[in-house]
Amino acid sequence: MSDVLRPTLGSLMSLTCFQYLRHGAEDAAGRALVVAAGRQRGYDLAEALGLLGMTADAEQIRQKLDNALGVDGTRLCLVHSVAPTAAGGFKVRIVEGACTAGVTSQEPYCAFTLGVFTGAISAITGQRMIGRETECTAMGRPECVYLIEPLG
Repeated sequence: MSDVLRPTLGSLMSLTCFQYLRHGAEDAAGRALVVAAGRQRGYDLAEALGLLGMTADAEQIRQKLDNALGVDGTRLCLVHSVAPTAAGGFKVRIVEGACTAGVTSQEPYCAFTLGVFTGAISAITGQRMIGRETECTAMGRPECVYLIEPLG
């Protein structure tokens, strides 16, 4: 992505525009495209933070990602927790996700945000990971929960 920022508007855009872009991409090409875009963003984020293959410490991962994606970062979401799982992966809990703001759904809705965490945790741990959303605020849950596990 370009490092050139807009001199007046800066690097952030509206949540409304993001949701139209995400929804339109899913309608045209399916959920996998949006998850893949998120994975790349997550990998690039971990690389930019100097975290490639650096840690498997859940609290350090939570702090770094919350700083980059939360109030002091891009404002994609607030990262409540990152906890290790028995299978060697992580359970991530977020609120105020950009994918689900003002959205209701009968199924998990966070394709882009799920991809971001899957890509970032893969890059940070140095392991290929696969993610799935087990709870979603668009479905009326209090938070979105992603289960990110080693592939294979």
